Order: sequence, then C-alpha cells, then structure tokens
Amino acid sequence: MEKANEQTALQASQSLVPSLGALDRSRAIAKSTAKRGIDVYFAAKCSLLRAFGIIDFPVPPNHCLRRTSSLTIRHYFESGITTMMPIMTAARMYGVDLDQPVNVLDFGCGVARQLLQLTRNYPNVHARACDAHPDNVRYIRRAFPNVDSYANSFDPPLKYADNTFDLVYSVSTFSHFSFEDAKLWLKELRRITAPDGLLCLTFNSYTSLDWSHKRGYVVEYTAERLKKDEFWYSVDEAAWYKRKAEEAVSSFGSNTAGATRPTGDMFFSPEYMRTFVESAGLKLEAIAPGVIDRMQDLAVIRKPRA
Repeated sequence: MEKANEQTALQASQSLVPSLGALDRSRAIAKSTAKRGIDVYFAAKCSLLRAFGIIDFPVPPNHCLRRTSSLTIRHYFESGITTMMPIMTAARMYGVDLDQPVNVLDFGCGVARQLLQLTRNYPNVHARACDAHPDNVRYIRRAFPNVDSYANSFDPPLKYADNTFDLVYSVSTFSHFSFEDAKLWLKELRRITAPDGLLCLTFNSYTSLDWSHKRGYVVEYTAERLKKDEFWYSVDEAAWYKRKAEEAVSSFGSNTAGATRPTGDMFFSPEYMRTFVESAGLKLEAIAPGVIDRMQDLAVIRKPRA
C-alpha cells in the first residue's frame, strides 16, 4: 500500500512539471556545464590546500557545498562546529554519552557538515547517515567509508529497525518539510529511536523570522502572526516544478533530486512545538532558541519508555 501511495504521489508530481522551451533548455545545459567547470577548479584548489596542510578534512564538491548553504570551505567547517556543538551538548545533558559506542543517526545528512564534527570528536559512536538526495550520499560514501549511509526515499519508512538509535539528529530538514511531511517524519523518527533515546531537531521560529525580515524576506509575516497561527509554511511550487524540469534536462548539480514534492520554508512557534511533539507520543525536554547558525531553534525530544 505504501509503495502504491508513493507511486501515485510521484505521478501526480510529475504531471505538474512544465515543458521547457528551447531557450530554457539551453540555459539549463549551460548552468550544468558551468557547475562542472567550477567543480574542477574547486577540486584542484582543495588538493593544493591539503598539500600545504591548510585543511585536513574531506571537502565536498563545490556544487554540493553550495546546495547546503555553504559558500566557502571555511563556512562549511565552522558552521559544522556551530550547528553540531549544541546537539552534542544537549546529548550529554540529557543522558547520551557520545564517548561510548552509542548508535547515532544523521537524518538528512546533506554533505556531512555535522557528521564531520561528530566523527572527528567522537570516534567511538556507531554513526549512520541518510539523505533523500543521492548526490549527497555518493559523497558521504567516498569521504566517510566507515559511516553506514544510504539514499532514503522522500517518504517513510527508513530501512532501520524499530528502537535502533540512542540519538537521532537532523539539521534544517524540519525547517523545509510541509506540515504533513513533518508529521510523517516525526512519527518515523520516533519509531527508530530507542526508548529513552533522544531526537535533536532544528526548526525555524521567531529567530529565523527575524533573520528573514532583516534580509527582506517574508516581511509581511510577523512573529505575532506565527504565535497566533502556530505554524506557517511558505513555498513557491511553480518555481520548484520549473527547477525540476530544468534539472531533468541536465541533472548535474541538481537541487531537487530525490524529492517527489516541493519543499519550502516551515516555521513553528515554540509554544506549538510542544503540542506537535506530544502528538507523536514524544516528550519535549527543551528548546534552545537561535542556537543553530544563530538562526534556527533546537528542539531536544525524548522517546519515553513504554
């Protein structure tokens, strides 16, 4: 039944992908070609920096780096620290000892900004990673061969057994899911988390909204409205489907690969986050406002013992 529903959703999504004219097709090919050329230059630059001992860590290809919000090698590394440190701190505070061989999942791992810091600082953990974008997972497999990683479907379930993980963390995924997708994935992450285990999930809230306003985005939507509405999802579906069409012409550097539905920007009020978490049979331990990239909030969530 689940596979049938996934197939129906995929067919419905594909029917909304527009046909491109010759000019748009040419632009898509030119953009993809440019990304390939920049990747070659970037790889040479990384090799030189590594030879001189300036970097001692794997760096993803440039097109992957930019897809996950990092424009420079320095930002990739430093933002991995600043986003992972609150998660590692919360894990210790709430009973997950990362110095032990605990099971940890990076859900929506991207190109390992957080996974890099986890594996460098806590080599004893049994780290696993998954992401819906196959390009990201190909990089993870090359750069982190000791991490069990795979490309999951856009919809649950994941391949993991019930009650597997002592800690599941996810950075900037619930900030992009629609409300219905967020509910589906919260339920699935609950399934694979061990009793008394933790979920550390980041989400957009008042700090993210203020950050957006300062940059001229969604200025019409206020913190007062978010508190009243409880959650708010913003998505430009037409633009997403046009990008999907462009990337069907030349898929190198695709941003939409692995996704069968549009993703946008989801905001939750902290007040509603407790209700959202409890509706999935979980317990909200704490919320740390704005600690993720000085923008997103961190929700520390426990799966109760039966």
